Amino acid sequence: MRIGLSTNPHPSLSLEGRGLKVRVEGLKRKRKTIWGFVLALSFTAAVDCEAQRLDRALLTHSSESISITPLIYGIERGLYRKEGIDLQFRILRGDLALSAMASGKEVDYMYGAGTALLGAVRGAPVKILSHDFKSVLFYLMAQPNVQSPKDLKGKKIAVSSLGGTGAASARASLKAIGLDPDRDMTFIVIGAASVRLAAMESGSVEAAIMPVPWNFRMKQKGFKEMIFAGNVMSQPLSGIATAREKIEKNPDQVRKVLRGFLRALRAVRQEKKDVTDFIARKFNLEPQVAEETYKVVLQTLSEDGTVSAEVLQDLLEQVKKETGVTRDISVNDIVDYRILREVAKEGFKG
Repeated sequence: MRIGLSTNPHPSLSLEGRGLKVRVEGLKRKRKTIWGFVLALSFTAAVDCEAQRLDRALLTHSSESISITPLIYGIERGLYRKEGIDLQFRILRGDLALSAMASGKEVDYMYGAGTALLGAVRGAPVKILSHDFKSVLFYLMAQPNVQSPKDLKGKKIAVSSLGGTGAASARASLKAIGLDPDRDMTFIVIGAASVRLAAMESGSVEAAIMPVPWNFRMKQKGFKEMIFAGNVMSQPLSGIATAREKIEKNPDQVRKVLRGFLRALRAVRQEKKDVTDFIARKFNLEPQVAEETYKVVLQTLSEDGTVSAEVLQDLLEQVKKETGVTRDISVNDIVDYRILREVAKEGFKG
């Protein structure tokens, strides 16, 4: 039998050495843990400091639709934060947002420029500061067997309501293809775009006015695209609006928001792939549909955040007629591009 003999003449020292080594390694691990904790605290403190430096504001809109792509893309990309504004976005019914904004409670800005215009005509103390789209994002769609506009005479067309942008887009589209919307077709109020699609699929209506990107999905199913309403109807309905009091008391914040808005417009034009991927992800679209949607967005996007005085005047007269308001109202009383143009001249830093 072989017995192994230790070559260490001081076994007790070996044990002590191993104990010392263990203690040293333990200290090293503790030191790493402490440094990790310190770094984490430093990062948290840096984030908190940045948040404290940012001016926080709440902006609302009635829905997440393609028409607010520049806004939500700009927020996700941090373009508003670059201008020192932590812009929070929330879905809120238009009339509630208008009331809260006008009274200076919670809501700082709203993206429903159309709702703001309606409110201003009725006397609400609000102003529209920018517009992102020059025209509507609706298509007139028809059943696959419709060969020409005359095939729609005497038939039914689905709309979300008898008033509002969708119905106005339907009327303008029908007129553009040679039909009289009051005599040649019957308007059927069905509701949401998904329900209108179901009505088309069941054959209960022969046509429907559909927002982007529903038209692309319907084309894939074989339905016929009759006309893009944006080509025959200019009605800017999305953009930034706020209370008159906000402009007077916090002009610096307003300027930050508008600089972020202009950054977002520029990004949507320049960052095709990123914006297309964003549209596909945000609205759950196939890559091809997202690309087609981006083309329409680009086609109707305002170059500088404004629309022409003629378009605004026509829209104002239309709203006055619908609301029965007869007093004199100037476009300049409601739409104020002055600050937007000022920050555009200043340019961007970084």
